[in-house]
Amino acid sequence: MNNLPLSGTRLGNFLVEQNLPVAELNLTAIRLKHEPTGARMLHLACDDPNNVFAVGFRTPPPDSTGVAHILEHTVLCGSEKYPVRDPFFAMIKRSLNTFMNAMTAADWTLYPVASMNRKDYYNLMGIYLDATFFPTLREQDFLQEGHRLDFADENDPDSLMIKGVVFNEMKGAMADPSSLLGRRLNAALFPTTCYGKNSGGEPLVIPELSWEELRAFHKSYYHPSNSWFFTYGNLPLEEHLQQIEELALSHFKQQDVASEIPLETRLTAPIQSTQTFPVGPDDELQQRSMVQMAWLTCPIEDTFERAATGILANLLLGNPAAPLYQALIESGLGRNLSPGTGYHDDYRDTYLSAGLQGTDPERMAEVEALILDTLQKVEKSGFPQERIDAALHQYDFANREVTGDQYPYGLGLMMRLFGPWLHANDPFSSLMINQNLEKLKTETADPQFFPRMIRRHLLDNPHRVTLLLRPDTEHAQREEQAFADHLKNIRESLDEAKIADIKAKNLALKESQETPDDTSCLPILELADIEREEQKIPYKKQTDPICDTFWFAQPTNGITTLVMQFDTSALAPALRPYLPIFCALLPQVGAAGHDYLAMSRRISAATGGVRFGTNLLESPLDLDSMRPVVELKGKCLDRNQATLCEILTDILTAPDFNDIERLRTVIGQIRASMENSIPGAGHSFAARAAAASLTPTASLREEWSGMTQVQTIQQASTLDDAGLTELAQTFKEIAACLFVSNQATVAVTAEESAQQSIEKPFAGLLATLPERTTEGSQATTTFSAQPGVTGWHHNLPVAYVSRVFRTVPYTHPDAPALMVLAKLLRADFLHREIREKGGAYGGMAGYNADGGLFSMLSYRDPHLERTLDVYEEAIEWACKGGFSDEMIKESILTAFAELDRPLSPGSRGYREFIHQQQGVNHDMLQNFRNGILAVKQEQLAHVAQTYLKQALPSSSVGVLAGEEMFNKAQVRLKQMDMQMKRLGSP
Repeated sequence: MNNLPLSGTRLGNFLVEQNLPVAELNLTAIRLKHEPTGARMLHLACDDPNNVFAVGFRTPPPDSTGVAHILEHTVLCGSEKYPVRDPFFAMIKRSLNTFMNAMTAADWTLYPVASMNRKDYYNLMGIYLDATFFPTLREQDFLQEGHRLDFADENDPDSLMIKGVVFNEMKGAMADPSSLLGRRLNAALFPTTCYGKNSGGEPLVIPELSWEELRAFHKSYYHPSNSWFFTYGNLPLEEHLQQIEELALSHFKQQDVASEIPLETRLTAPIQSTQTFPVGPDDELQQRSMVQMAWLTCPIEDTFERAATGILANLLLGNPAAPLYQALIESGLGRNLSPGTGYHDDYRDTYLSAGLQGTDPERMAEVEALILDTLQKVEKSGFPQERIDAALHQYDFANREVTGDQYPYGLGLMMRLFGPWLHANDPFSSLMINQNLEKLKTETADPQFFPRMIRRHLLDNPHRVTLLLRPDTEHAQREEQAFADHLKNIRESLDEAKIADIKAKNLALKESQETPDDTSCLPILELADIEREEQKIPYKKQTDPICDTFWFAQPTNGITTLVMQFDTSALAPALRPYLPIFCALLPQVGAAGHDYLAMSRRISAATGGVRFGTNLLESPLDLDSMRPVVELKGKCLDRNQATLCEILTDILTAPDFNDIERLRTVIGQIRASMENSIPGAGHSFAARAAAASLTPTASLREEWSGMTQVQTIQQASTLDDAGLTELAQTFKEIAACLFVSNQATVAVTAEESAQQSIEKPFAGLLATLPERTTEGSQATTTFSAQPGVTGWHHNLPVAYVSRVFRTVPYTHPDAPALMVLAKLLRADFLHREIREKGGAYGGMAGYNADGGLFSMLSYRDPHLERTLDVYEEAIEWACKGGFSDEMIKESILTAFAELDRPLSPGSRGYREFIHQQQGVNHDMLQNFRNGILAVKQEQLAHVAQTYLKQALPSSSVGVLAGEEMFNKAQVRLKQMDMQMKRLGSP
C-alpha cells in the first residue's frame, strides 16, 4: 500500500485522477478513469483480506416492466466465454466466495463478489466481466427468469397461465405492504423521472416486456462508457486493472450513453395519493393502514447539505426522544413509524419521509396535521445542543464501526458512496468522516442552522406528498381479474400454430433445464485451496467467584462491544413466552428514576446501541440438551465505556415497567415490526413451524421467534390497562429473577488499551447486581420428538414450504456429511426443480449442525403440493448416490464458503464466546472441518437413506401461504392431517 500510484500517473490505459488517504478508515482511495472508454474505477486499498470486486451500470428503467431486474437475472445465465445455462449458481458451488450476488436498484444495477482467496477472486471477477459485457441473453433464459406463457393442463388451451422467476418474486414483493408503500411513494414523489417506475417490475406490467426489448436495454446501458468499477482489499491494484482491461474494456470504444437522470420537476403544491394493498376477506381492517409524508430535499451532489439533512432526520426521528418520533408514537394515531421513515440520500434527488403504520384511513388528515404542527414547533424552539451533539456522535459511530457480517465491509463502503459517485462523480465525500464531522460541528453551532433547514426543506417546500396505503379485501380480486382478462385476451388471439409454439418453447425450456450442464469451461477451486486448520480466536478467560469474563482483543477501530448472558433456567415456565417482549422493551422504557425519553437520550448520546434478546445455546453432544439465555449487547466508542456501564447498570438494576401507556406503545411497535417481517422471511417462519415438534431447542425457538411469538405479541397488544398492569408485573418478576450477577457470563471485545480502561467501570456494574443462589428448573419436562404438519394462513399470493428432519448432534460422525448433502441437494436438485422449473424465487436445503436439523425450503413459491413432491423426489435422488466427484467437491467448497465467512471484529469475539458457552472446543471444530473434507459418495448416500428417507415419516412439514393455495391443496393436506393455524386465533 506504500507504493500506490499518485494522481496523474498512467497505468496502461487508466489515468489515476486522485490518490486520497483516509486515515479514519485505515485505507487509501484511488480514483481512475479508463481513457479509451470513459469507464470509471475506484480502488480502496487496505489490509483487509476479504477482497471485493463490483461492476455497476446506471440503468434508469423506462417503465415498470422490470426490464432492469429481469436483465440482472438473465445476464447471469450464460456468456460468450462461459456458455453454460447458469454460471452464477454454478460458481456459487465452485468457489469460496464470501459474497456473490447481483442487485437492481431504482437507478442502477450492481454485480458484486468477494473472496479471501486470490485465485477465487480473479475467477469470480472473470465470470462477472464476461456475464455483464458479453452475455448470451438467450430467449429461453428470458422465458425462465422473466415471464412466459404456459398451460396448467397441456391438453386444455383455456388453462393459460403466466410463469417466471421474477414474475413470482414480484408477486410476492408487491403483496407485502411495506414493499408496496415504498414503490407507491416513489410513484407519487417522482412523477417525471425513473424513480416513479417500479424497477423490480409490476406483476401486471411484467408480461408486456419482450425479449427484444431486454436485449436492446442491455445494448444501451451495459457498456464501459456507462460503467463504474469498484475494488477493495489487499490485492494489488495493477493486477485488477490488467484483468479488467484484458477481459472486458479492450473490446470496446467510447460511446455516448444517455443514462443521466435529470432532477425531478418540482411540484408547485403538495399532493395526496390513496393506494391499496391486499388483505383476505376475513382479515381485520382496523389499524392496518399506513400514512407516509415525504419531501424532496436537496440534489445528491450538494454534499454538505446532504450530510446535514441526514443529521436533521436523526434529530427529528432517530430515537424515541426525538420530537417527531415522540409526537407520532405518543399520538395514539398508529402503532409504529411507517416503513421507510427517515432520510434517503442515494437517488439523484434526496428525500425525507415520516409517517405511521397501524392507523386508519380517516386519521390521515390528523397524521398530516400532527407532523406539520410538530415541525413548526421544532422550527420555533430549535434543538438543545446536547441533542445535536448526540446526533453527531451517532454519525461518527455509524461511519467508524467496522461491520461485515451480512455484507463484506468493503461492499458496505461501496454502498455508502455509490449514489454520489454515480450522479455527482463524488465517491469520496461519504468516506471523509472527520472532515464532515468538523464542518458539521462548526455550522451547527449556530442555533438557527436546523430551524432554517426545517423551514427550507419541509415547511416551505411545496414538493410534498402524503400517501395513504389502506387494506382492501377486493385488491387481490381486482389483480386476479386483471390477470384473467389479460390471459383471456391472449387466449382469444391464439390459433393452433401459436398454441403449438407456446408448447414447443416450454418443452424446449424443460428439456434444457433437465439436460445436465457441461460446466467444464468454468473455473473451479480445488480442495487443496481450502484452509485445513480451523482458525483460533485468541482470548483470555477471567474466572471470578461471581461470573466468568472472556476478553477478546480485536481491531475494532476504537469501539468496545460488551455482551452479557443471563441464564434463564430459574424462570417460571409461565413467564417464558414473554421473554422476547421483555427484551425488546428493556432499552425502550424508563430506568432508575429516568423516564423512557431520558433513557433514550442517554443511549443515543453515548452508545452505538443497547440491545437485549433471547438466545439458545445448543449442546454439541445432545439434541435434547440446550441452555436458554437472555443476552445483552452494548457497544460504544472507547471514550464512552464508563457511561455505557452506568446506563446498563440502571437498566439491569431498576427497569421501570410502570408506565402502562409506554408499554402499550412499544408492544404495538413490536407487533407492527414483526408482522412486517413475515412476507420477507416466510421460509424461516415455515421452517420454525415445522421444526418445533422435533427438538426442545426448535420448540423454544418457535415460541420465541416464530408465528407463535407473533400471536403472543398480537394478544399482548390488545390488552386493556388491567391486562397491561398484570403484564408489567410479569416483566418485573422476569427482571428480578434474571439479572443476578452469579447467573451472568460476560464477553468484552475491544482493542488491548480499551480492555484495560473498561475493567473498573465494568466491575462497578457487576457489583450493583444482586447475588442469589437459585436452583435451575430446566429438567421439569421431558421433550418427546414427534412429526407435525402445520399450516399458517397469511395473506400471500405465494407459498413458503418446508420439510424438516431431526438428525444428529454436532459431534456425531455423520454431521459433516449432512452439511455437504444439504449443499449438494440445493445446488444439484432443488434449485433446478423448484426455481428453474417451478418458478419459485428460491429452492433451498440447509443443515443446522448446532441444532441437528436438516431442512428443505422454498421461497416465494407458486406451488405447494408440487414442492412437497419435489422434496420426496430429492430424497430418492440422493439415496441413489449417483454423485460425481465434481458434485461432491463443489458441495464441500460451498460448505466451507459458509463456514469460513469472515466476520466483523466484534462478531469474531462474539462467535468464539458462543462456542465457549456451548461447550464447543477447538478440537470439535477441527474434527467437523476434517469430516467435511473427508466426505465421500457412499457416506452421502448413507446419510440420505438414514436421516431423510427412513426418517420421512418422522419429519415435519411447515407451510406459510394464502387461503387460495391451501384450498387448492386441501385434499392432500387433509390426508397429511395438517393442523391449520391463523394469526389472531388460539
